[in-house]
Amino acid sequence: MRICIAVVMSVVCAAASAADRSEKIRELMEAQGLVETFEQQIQAGREHTRKMADEMVGKVLSTLNPPLEFQAKFRDATRDFVEAAQSPWTARDIVEVWGKYYGAKFSDEELDQLLKYYRSPLGQKDAIASREALVPYTAEFQARYKPILDKATQEFLDRLKAVGKECNCKKPVESGGT
Repeated sequence: MRICIAVVMSVVCAAASAADRSEKIRELMEAQGLVETFEQQIQAGREHTRKMADEMVGKVLSTLNPPLEFQAKFRDATRDFVEAAQSPWTARDIVEVWGKYYGAKFSDEELDQLLKYYRSPLGQKDAIASREALVPYTAEFQARYKPILDKATQEFLDRLKAVGKECNCKKPVESGGT
């Protein structure tokens, strides 16, 4: 019975310690401005996707002369593509992954010191750990996002082709003769 109680207490303490550690890492990331940076990156990704979609539609429409009904269908397809191509992660999700790579470099005591002495020699260790964590962190999200973007792009292009075919509104070929 004592062994069971000891095991349960160990599990409870470990869970509390992990939650406390995660909170320390989150606080440190906020102090460093990283949470805000991640939110800006998410927004920049959304803007890039919108720009990419607008460029693709522009290319398709340059060969068509669609009536208003089909122009609306192209806009709907663009909106749906932009939504489908968005990464499903929030800044909080990114913080968790960052903490996995970054937080492993420091003990709980070191995290406390980082929070107190952000510009101390320990701050130098922070900078090094950040650089080391950045490569696997970036690679993980690039790998996660690639199938989402590939699928959304293919569905978008297929939809644009279908709308164009349904529209049957290719621009007439201009003749060079008299």
